[in-house]
Amino acid sequence: MAMHSERYENKSGGGCLILFGLPFLGAGLAIMVFGVLGLKDDSGNGLPLYFVILFGGIFAAVGAGLIFSRAGVIFDKRTNQAIKWWGLLVPMKQTVVPLDAMKEVTITKEVRRSDKSTYTVYPVRVAHDGDPFEICEPRDYQKARQEAEEVAKFLNVKLRDASGGGKGVVRPAAELDQSIREKAKAKGEVVEIPTTPAGSRIKHMLSGGKLTLEVPAPGVSPVMLGIVAMFCLVPVGFMAFFMKDFFNIDEAPPLFRVFFIGFGVLFLAPVLFVPGRMLLQGKSREKITVTPDHFELSLVSPFWTRSKSIPANEIEEFELIQLDRLPEGGGDAQQVPQFVKSLALMAGGGGTIMARSDKLTVTFGRMLSREEAEWMHALIKRVLTS
Repeated sequence: MAMHSERYENKSGGGCLILFGLPFLGAGLAIMVFGVLGLKDDSGNGLPLYFVILFGGIFAAVGAGLIFSRAGVIFDKRTNQAIKWWGLLVPMKQTVVPLDAMKEVTITKEVRRSDKSTYTVYPVRVAHDGDPFEICEPRDYQKARQEAEEVAKFLNVKLRDASGGGKGVVRPAAELDQSIREKAKAKGEVVEIPTTPAGSRIKHMLSGGKLTLEVPAPGVSPVMLGIVAMFCLVPVGFMAFFMKDFFNIDEAPPLFRVFFIGFGVLFLAPVLFVPGRMLLQGKSREKITVTPDHFELSLVSPFWTRSKSIPANEIEEFELIQLDRLPEGGGDAQQVPQFVKSLALMAGGGGTIMARSDKLTVTFGRMLSREEAEWMHALIKRVLTS
């Protein structure tokens, strides 16, 4: 990425793709060369020429595409042009639209799947009346956010962050570097704190401008125990069924027994990781410490404590993300089975609170009721904007 006051340019291609494409290009060229030279096997027969050219050409074309293909986006204020191009080392095809036709920069979250892997990317795009301009697709959200902000500020358009789902959080270009405190002061906003929810499980203390909250561990529900039991019993039963006959053999050498026990452990460890993590989350509590200068979130489990902190003057977003997974009243709500409601509670309660800067994003309060989440969000925001 290269950006000056009048020009922004982003290129893709090359780099690691060259190393990935070299074996394909080399294999394709070798197949075609050896085939054209008429090399034969022990029986004196060679491969048909059409097969050699077709098969080798496919490999060579894939390799050449990976090595030489390039793409890019250019925004030029001097010519009022937005250009996206593609080519082999140099631009060969391009689309040009007026720069002032750009409407907004977007960040989304997409899961990419292939035969061998599944991964998440955060595409950054610039929207206009036609097909959007693809800027980049980082796997790290914070990198996508930083790039999107730079483009939005350059184009002076709003930034829509839909990586959390829904319509997303929209910020004008002029507010992209402002903290929530600066925004509140500019708008004269005063955060109103609702009354403490009846029966709230949150422990809180406010003293000397320091707010401390502790969200208790959600515990392990019967539904969660059932899911954990399913995750555990199925693989354990599978291993027991296939290994019982082996351990009944008296002549089995001790070394082979140790080998198969080790294999069983390696097989079960990743399978049992998921239910183990579910149980650990059920026993972990959240501790939030907030001052006008600092925000810190600690996840306290029975075995360790992990903390993340953000300076208050760097927090640019502090949102309550409502999770409308289930209807709350009426006939539709009564028709939802209790089992489905329990699963929805495991996925999140009434909302998740998100604190975000350009360097870090933290979320908490996932298992709270909607009233508790709204109250805690307002209380923390009051301190951060004071």
